[in-house]
This record gives sequence, C-alpha cells and structure tokens, in this order.
Amino acid sequence: MKVYMRNVGTSGIEVSELSLGSWNTYSRLSFEANVALINHAFQRGINFFDVAYYRDKPHTEVLFGRMLQEADFGREDIVLAEKVWFFDYPQRPLAAQLDATLRRLAVDNVDVIIVEHPRDGMDHRAIAEEAAGLVTSGRARTWGGLNWRPELILDAAKHCREADLPGPELVQLKYSVVRQNIVDGPEYAKVFAETGISVHASDTLEGGMLTGNLNPGRRIGLDIGGIREEIKRRVPAIQEAASSLGVSAAEFCIAFVVSKAEVCSLLFGATRPEQIDSNLRGLELARERGDQVRALAAELGIDEHDIDPPYAHAVSLTDDFVA
Repeated sequence: MKVYMRNVGTSGIEVSELSLGSWNTYSRLSFEANVALINHAFQRGINFFDVAYYRDKPHTEVLFGRMLQEADFGREDIVLAEKVWFFDYPQRPLAAQLDATLRRLAVDNVDVIIVEHPRDGMDHRAIAEEAAGLVTSGRARTWGGLNWRPELILDAAKHCREADLPGPELVQLKYSVVRQNIVDGPEYAKVFAETGISVHASDTLEGGMLTGNLNPGRRIGLDIGGIREEIKRRVPAIQEAASSLGVSAAEFCIAFVVSKAEVCSLLFGATRPEQIDSNLRGLELARERGDQVRALAAELGIDEHDIDPPYAHAVSLTDDFVA
C-alpha cells in the first residue's frame, strides 16, 4: 500500500496523504512505544507529523522532540506542523509563542505553522500579517489556518498577496462523511478556486464513533453544531455503505476524505501500528473506487455542522502549569 505525496497549497511542500496527530496520542503510550509508532508511520510512507501545545497535555512537544532524537529518521526527513493559539494573545505575540514551541521541540523551525481561528473582534488582516512574519523570519516555511471561516481566510489571502507577504497555503478543518457541508460548500469552493489553499482534514472518524465506538472513553474533538446524537443514528448507514464495497467503515470514511482533490492530507490519531496499516487501506480504496465511495456518502452528511465558533481560553486546565 503506497502513500502518495500531495502539495500544501502552492507552497511546493509535499506531504503524505495521511498525517499523524499528537493530541491524545503520545500521552497514552510509553516513550519506547511512541518511538516505535512514529518509526512505523515513517516506514509506511507517512512524512507529515502534526504537533501542538495543548493546555491539557502541555508537555506533548517536549515528548515529541525527544522522540525525534531517538527515531530512525531525522528532522530533515519529515514535514512538521505546529499550531499557535490565542490563549494569552496579544500580550504574548505569535512569534514569542512559536519561539517557546521551538525550544520545547528542540528544533530550529517548523514547516507549517497553523494559526487558530480569529475571535470575534480580532483584526484577521493583522493576524495574517503576523503569521506571514513567522515565515519571513525563517521560523516556518508556510502558514495556514485552523477552522477559519471561508470569508476570513479568503480575505487574508488577498491581503497578503496585495502586501507581497506569504499567504495561507493550508486550512485545517473537520471533514468527514458526516461533516461534509463546510469543506464541500460553495464558500470554501471559492476559497480553493481563488487561492489554491489545501485542506488538512481532521476528525475524519469522529473520535472513533464512525467505526462503531459510539461512546469513546477518551476526550474527543468538540461537537460543533451539536450533531453527535444524529451522527450516532447514521453510523449503521455508514457501516452498510462500507459493507456494500466489502470494506471497513474506517476505510470507507478515509477514502471519502482523501478522494477530494483539495485535501492535501488527512490528520489521524493512532496508538498502535495496526491502526496505521488499517488507515493505509483507505488510501488504496480512494484510488481504486473513490467515485463510488463519494456517491454512497452523498446522503450521509449533516448540514448543521459548523466551523468552530470563537470560545474562551481563560481557565487553566492544569493547576500546576501556566502557559
């Protein structure tokens, strides 16, 4: 099962169709198991790793940086994505936040810096300029947005182009069989057509719910739009669609996402090598029968899904750690 490379927007950065995430991943494993996991991913052709500072798991970057020192591959062999947030912004600007991240990771730069969506009242053009500065300073090779509304990222891209600054090349969005309407909607279609921005798809398996685990024991992504009860009701239909093709629900859901041309990579979480191998089978299905998958999935989306709304980060999630 071969993993193909896709371009991040127009940046020239090539990433694997699957990317390994870090939230609720490395914190659940021993150090040795973590190193084995990322080695297995890299051996299977995955070169794109998404890491971040998480308020509930604040040492994730430190752990990943140490794992990277022990891995069978080097920093130069992978594409590394990081995120910057608005916890304590603007008191601490994005550059200071990324500098702290680089120290925790023990690396000189990242490849893609992903900027959280602007809060209500924030100047998205000023944020775009600040993000562009992370690229021109050499801290990152390109930048993108996390759950940015289409009109904001489109305007940010136009503003950067007019100001001769590096514009966004990627947007990380929830995209799945049940959460289709934002990425496949007309507003983001305009963004893709006018900018060449790529989608970094997240939450494709809805924290495992779409594979039949209707009550995940671990924390999963926010239920934007409040549609999880309806998602549960649609899981049997997803399983039936997958069975009609002789594949698992996971393979079906992954194939749906990666069969969209604007998706550069699908972000997933895994704690076992066999989970990685299972996801790879979804890539093969997308190449061989992607049109069939998308036809079967056409009626499974829930239109009430929305992009993450602005929310506060005023309360620390750990008593003994201050960001």
